[in-house]
Amino acid sequence: MSDLNHVAIILDGNRRWAKEHGLSGDSSVYKHGGLAIAPVVEAIYKSGAQCISLWVGSYSNLVNRSKILLKALDHAYEAKFNELADSETIREQQVKIEIIGEWRELLSESCVAAADRAIEATKNFAKRTLVILVGYDGVRERGAAVQKLLQQNSPTPSDILQAEQLLRSNSWTGHLPNVDLIIRTGAWQDPHNSAGFLGFLTTDSQYSFPPVLWPDLTKEMVSEICDDYLSRERRYGK
Repeated sequence: MSDLNHVAIILDGNRRWAKEHGLSGDSSVYKHGGLAIAPVVEAIYKSGAQCISLWVGSYSNLVNRSKILLKALDHAYEAKFNELADSETIREQQVKIEIIGEWRELLSESCVAAADRAIEATKNFAKRTLVILVGYDGVRERGAAVQKLLQQNSPTPSDILQAEQLLRSNSWTGHLPNVDLIIRTGAWQDPHNSAGFLGFLTTDSQYSFPPVLWPDLTKEMVSEICDDYLSRERRYGK
């Protein structure tokens, strides 16, 4: 039987879902996607995982999209961060909120303030962890780790032999546990990773590509995916 500690989700398909449902308003693009988060997270915690990472926006999402869509994204993030900061469920379940990526440089002041509220309100919780990846790019994370490492003392021959471990310890996500299972919506016809997603944590991860766009992912689907993972025997090359 496999262990399930850390589940990562790539929330893909919001805009396609809105288009299919005739929703043209900019706020509608992300409203329904936001509503899907809570039941999915609850189902994963019930499956035994202690850490969940949600990739809700890549670096390129926040740099390359139109100003109108960026404003809608920023508003959706701010609302969700404030919701997490005030959530009774988060407090009852002792969920620590972490927000990782280049969000401080890319989001509005009010959105950054809301993110800081969520982080501050949950910083002492230790039972579970919910990681929100915003303005995140795995390639940029690796580059930042290299830059941080080079700013320290010159590497020794011993350091070079342990380069990957050193890079991970200097990365944004290196303190998190390895990812056991990645769920990516909206990509079942083109299954793939993107932007080196959580590259330091996903060496042995397994993937699931449910045939739905993100807002249509249900807690029942997620429970089935997690149960299927837990029933597998993983040998890790042994």
